[in-house]
Amino acid sequence: MLRKLLHFMAALLVVSSFGIGTPAVAQEMRVRDLIVPDGATEYSMMKRRGDVRFQMPSDFKTVGKHYAQKLTEQGWRKSARDNLQSSFWVQTFAKNNMTLVVRVSEEDSGSAVRLTPTGMMWEEDDQPTPKELPIPDDATDLEYSDFFETVEFKTSSDLKTVQKFLVEELEKRNWTKDKTTMDFDHYVSMNFSQKKSTLKVNLTAEEDGCEVEFRTEGMQWDGMKEEIARMKQEAKQAKQAAKAIAAETATQEDMVESSVALPSRKEKAKQGIAQMPKLPNKGTIVMDGTTYELPHVIAYEVFQYDEWRTKIVATPKAVKQDTLLARLRKTGSDEDDEGGPSWPQPHLLVVLDEDDQPGQLNLQAGGTPGHGSGDELVGTALVEDGRARGTVALREPGDFFDKVYTAEISFDVPVLTRQSTPVKRLADAPKLANSGKLVMGNRTYNLSNVVAYPVMFFDDPMTSIVFSEKPLNMTKLTAALGRPAADDYFEFTPQVKLLVDADDNVSSVSIWADNNSVGSNSDLDDAIVIEDGRARGTAKMTKPGEFLDTKYSFDVSVDVNILGKKSSASQKPVGGLPADSYDALPVPQGHEGIQAEGSPFRKVIQTTVAAELGAVVDFYRRQLASGQWGKWDAAAQDTMIDRQSAELSFTGPTGGLLVQLVGKGTETAITLVSRDAQAAKAAGLWPAPGKARLFLANDTASPVVLTINRRDYTIAAGAGARDPKTGINWEVAPGNYTIEIKPASGSGQSEKLKIKAGTTTGVIVTSSGAFMKVDLY
Repeated sequence: MLRKLLHFMAALLVVSSFGIGTPAVAQEMRVRDLIVPDGATEYSMMKRRGDVRFQMPSDFKTVGKHYAQKLTEQGWRKSARDNLQSSFWVQTFAKNNMTLVVRVSEEDSGSAVRLTPTGMMWEEDDQPTPKELPIPDDATDLEYSDFFETVEFKTSSDLKTVQKFLVEELEKRNWTKDKTTMDFDHYVSMNFSQKKSTLKVNLTAEEDGCEVEFRTEGMQWDGMKEEIARMKQEAKQAKQAAKAIAAETATQEDMVESSVALPSRKEKAKQGIAQMPKLPNKGTIVMDGTTYELPHVIAYEVFQYDEWRTKIVATPKAVKQDTLLARLRKTGSDEDDEGGPSWPQPHLLVVLDEDDQPGQLNLQAGGTPGHGSGDELVGTALVEDGRARGTVALREPGDFFDKVYTAEISFDVPVLTRQSTPVKRLADAPKLANSGKLVMGNRTYNLSNVVAYPVMFFDDPMTSIVFSEKPLNMTKLTAALGRPAADDYFEFTPQVKLLVDADDNVSSVSIWADNNSVGSNSDLDDAIVIEDGRARGTAKMTKPGEFLDTKYSFDVSVDVNILGKKSSASQKPVGGLPADSYDALPVPQGHEGIQAEGSPFRKVIQTTVAAELGAVVDFYRRQLASGQWGKWDAAAQDTMIDRQSAELSFTGPTGGLLVQLVGKGTETAITLVSRDAQAAKAAGLWPAPGKARLFLANDTASPVVLTINRRDYTIAAGAGARDPKTGINWEVAPGNYTIEIKPASGSGQSEKLKIKAGTTTGVIVTSSGAFMKVDLY
């Protein structure tokens, strides 16, 4: 489906789905009831994958026509333009609150079929969830693993007490005890079943209580994925906030005093390093015939293996010292629980012992490691008066499998210590241009729009830098900052995205253009610096990559302030459920998938969350009143709340927002309907008070006749398809309208529409000769 507003007809309806959410109110139709023609082979249905797949012996056009006919007979209608190419056919259908994308592609002598439904029930949807499992009040170390589908925790109660408690509670929750495979004083294993789900309970006695493990099969884990992510995100945010406060309030002296005490360095006779001639700072690696020059050299001292050592590192670009010095202040070592420093590639590392003798040499170049130690090294070094000076090299070439390498380094640099201050690299750096060029096949894209913003990659804070052909929607992006939505924020415009870690290394590259998505960080020459809220540097591919026989390359430059560094810190937290963001509107963290559809003037967002109705009502009242999402005023006269549902109405910067909530136990279904009056007025599609509008468009190459309430209207070929001003646009009275079309061949179509006051309804004749109804405003 086309998303460009230049093609107006295609922009009238935009349908998207992010994850397969579980509706709070069960739909009658199940995924297993979808049409699967006779002769299908290699059938698979997977909710985690979100689709049904199989092979057919017929060609893809025959299968596509079969689905178009059968689904129409079942009451489905086309809800988006077909994408018919030489080797595949994609059709999108809608029925009630369900959508179905049918993709049939040419494969071998037949075709491959993929059905992607939303709003239908999967087999897992009516299975028990892990949240329903009994957890004692005194449980500690509670851990849910959606990957292994297990739940683990500890309790202070003894094994037999826990066994009795779990059997009774599971039976209350409709689990049937099948058997006890082991029953000892120190270990018990029991099996339970419910519907198509099975549960294995393992109990292990400990000195201070009991350890419990639930192993599940067939249960509904989708809701737990979001719950686990939410809990982890809250823990990360709390941890980061604590670190930020500590970093802002602690002085350098405070950090040194709070670090561990270490012995003094070994006393050595002075050799007069100040009078010695200065040596160049340069490392060189030759790996498999390729030479790597490393012009940036630093030295620092560590206390490891009960002695002081000095490490010398040569890299292709200046390294960020903040993380390294933080580790030295804390323990005196450059390693922590997560390992050692992340040096840029390639690099060369030399370790001097307490007598300044070269003891180790490690290298990495061209994706290949190398090593030398003891007698395998030649050279001399001196560490004196805070300065490290010397030369070290491999005595003989080394080899890693079939790759041969040599390495040498010359250094004469200050030695960083626990008392050192990180060097500022951007203080006097001249301004760079914000620009980029992306070559994808025969097309070249000018990436003149650049934005940088903070994200989280698992537990690691990073900076995302996006170079795009068109400006990103800053309203939506700003609303997502500091929330999980920012971590995978994406817009459909040609772009290059760099993900830069805390040590200023480009950890990943994402490219999107020509409907191709490419991810790679090999063959990359980068020099990006993140410092004091500023991102500056360059990155380019050293040689073109290739994806599906298409070559690509890019060359970018950046010098921008990082979004959200100040504003997010001052953003006041809002109580209740934590907020994520979608399309610049709040949605609760832990929501189960997002489904969105609509036009440029009216959008509908649907999702569900594992929270009771009252908590979600409170969430939207608090969030929309907080000012973080713009100025939204509640319309109390349009608010309706009962025990199982709620409707909240708000007016905002561009129009109105209706929040529709349906509760079912501990789940709530959310529907957000937003309308942009300003955009509708600009397009001439805004209805006057008390009136409605009817817009007619024709996306075929021939004139068509629509019959409206028994009166014929001819719509010219292409009218309204690219420009709304060329379509038929009437202001009409609210009421019931009958729309009919009689194509030259095939059966006709007739539908009754109820058009409400204050709305704009579109009727669009598609390339198939049928029409579809679209709620435009």
